[in-house]
Amino acid sequence: MLKAEMVYSEEIANETCECYFKEFTQSASHQDAKTKCILKTKENLNHNRKI
Repeated sequence: MLKAEMVYSEEIANETCECYFKEFTQSASHQDAKTKCILKTKENLNHNRKI
């Protein structure tokens, strides 16, 4: 979370991990899954979504 410049919360961590698992199982690429989910989480936070 620190590398992604995000404040840790359990809800954000769980959502990001669930996203990563889903993306990784579909693409089998660690880097692609990680990048996509970090961007998705940041986008959700930037839209003032309550996580």
